[in-house]
Amino acid sequence: MIKLQPKQVALLMLPALLAGCSSAVTINYFQLPQPAISTSSPAVDAPVLVVEPVMVASYLNSNALILQTSEVQLVKTQQQQWAEALDQQLSRILQRTLAAELPAYRVTERPVAGAQRLLVQVEQFHGTLEGTVLLSGRFSLMPAQGTTLVGGQSGIIQQQFQLQIPQADDGYPALVAALGELWQRQGKDIAQLLKADTAKIKAAE
Repeated sequence: MIKLQPKQVALLMLPALLAGCSSAVTINYFQLPQPAISTSSPAVDAPVLVVEPVMVASYLNSNALILQTSEVQLVKTQQQQWAEALDQQLSRILQRTLAAELPAYRVTERPVAGAQRLLVQVEQFHGTLEGTVLLSGRFSLMPAQGTTLVGGQSGIIQQQFQLQIPQADDGYPALVAALGELWQRQGKDIAQLLKADTAKIKAAE
């Protein structure tokens, strides 16, 4: 739980108050937990999954961690910062998660003509004062040219997702750890959809 008193919340909302004493401000930098890099080597003729760069809502396109202080108010923290752009972290972690979960696929961020493509948009990725961590968004899975997806669908599969968990402990490190857990969990959920697609193809052979 991120326990903040009203005066502390006010400071988060009014960064100009800190300008006069910027030399005394300590900035803490965070990165999301990194999944292990897959060491498997897909077959030469393995299906290709192109993971497009993850898109984030405009308010998340910032170095600051986001904290929800009320039902309608979001605050950009001033001393708690991402060490790397959030969209870049999310893209790399998603690709690693999918590569580990889908050894039968060749997962890449590089464009491949006619390959299956995945596009993910993140709309919520923050914590609350009560210690709840939120992730929501949507993804689109576009089939490879001349193939169908789960259930025989030949068009684009679009799904929304919304996940939340409580922080395991107080403080921003626990918040970042929980955000990372949610993001890897969502990547595994997407992988399950693709595993079902692979099983369907093998059953038809």
